[in-house]
Amino acid sequence: MTRRTAIRLGLGLSAIFPSLGAEKEFWNERKPEDWTDDERELLLTKSPWAKEPSVDFDTGGGILGNPRGNRSAATTTRRGAATPMPTDPGAPVNPGHYKGVVRWESALPVREASHSASKDDPAANYILSVTGDIPMLGGAGNDETESEFQQRLEMLKEYSKLEKRGDPIYLVKIGRLKGPVAKSGTLFYFERNDLIRLNDHQVTFVTKLGPLTVKCKFPLHDMLYQGKLEL
Repeated sequence: MTRRTAIRLGLGLSAIFPSLGAEKEFWNERKPEDWTDDERELLLTKSPWAKEPSVDFDTGGGILGNPRGNRSAATTTRRGAATPMPTDPGAPVNPGHYKGVVRWESALPVREASHSASKDDPAANYILSVTGDIPMLGGAGNDETESEFQQRLEMLKEYSKLEKRGDPIYLVKIGRLKGPVAKSGTLFYFERNDLIRLNDHQVTFVTKLGPLTVKCKFPLHDMLYQGKLEL
């Protein structure tokens, strides 16, 4: 088959099946009130704004971080100093593969899909959530005391960031994402003082707790909502 014949065949198939290669995202095709429940769930769990992260386990970095533990492992902070990491003496040596979702809670399509009534100001912060079975980041931590929560905050502040062109954007605070066990997790807040722009091409969420490193890449050109970059 010649190249010209292949092109003609492709054009013919497109005419017969217009959905081939021409289907647009439902969030850009219809108003939020017209989205189905399945579409809302898809946008909140598997979309340009919600992705499964990679979770790496450093066997040389100690056992899983846990403010309730009484053993510690050192981790290198963004300032280059070694910070003791509280750990859980009962944590497994080989944790296996964790499942989770990193989602941009501050993005308008996510807020519309979730019917968010949060009082957080998305104009002030980029807000991301981590849910799933990732220890102390996903559903864990809802029963921790305020002092334990503050200790976890200080740990996460050292190495949680949004990587982009130029200098990264560092974490300013965390919060608890309330909900059923499968939907609860941790909220990460990054100030919008250093704006992420479309020509940055990609932004990567990175955090670390004990030996676990969580990373999630977001191609910015996929995150257009009604023609505008929405984060």
